[in-house]
Amino acid sequence: MRTTVIAFAIVVVVVIAAAAAVFLMAPSGSLVVGVKDSPSTGAVSHIYLTITNIVLQGGSGNTSTTFTVNATTFDLLSLQNVTKMLGKNSAPIGNYTMVRFGVVQAIATVGGTNVTLTVPSGQILVPMRFSIASGKTTTIVLDITADMTAISASNNLRPTVTGQETVPPS
Repeated sequence: MRTTVIAFAIVVVVVIAAAAAVFLMAPSGSLVVGVKDSPSTGAVSHIYLTITNIVLQGGSGNTSTTFTVNATTFDLLSLQNVTKMLGKNSAPIGNYTMVRFGVVQAIATVGGTNVTLTVPSGQILVPMRFSIASGKTTTIVLDITADMTAISASNNLRPTVTGQETVPPS
């Protein structure tokens, strides 16, 4: 009886280990995310954004994939004609339709004074289509254009963001 229980336990462990190996070896590719800013004018001289996660919507089964990143702070207005790369992560293969990134802090310098901005819902949504292929790296760049009128009038950050897949998978 005891030998049967031990044999059964070994079989269960082997089956669980095999299932975990299959799950961990699911096809994936890599995603590199960068941000840049379009040239702007106005009284706002800096916009400091701190982000903590990037969420991809789509992929196999229209699921969400979240990448937690170390809190990354950058001055958006310093990224005119320059791209800041936010990192590279493994991602499930598939076709994606949306990128959301969480903003935990936004500060603008308006007329020499720092002003805390409100980001409605704490996220910036970027509808865009891109693909991640098995074993390939896809690079997307998010071009963020802040609405200076909304910032100076209401301290809200409601940027227009366009995404571009710069290196499609082959």
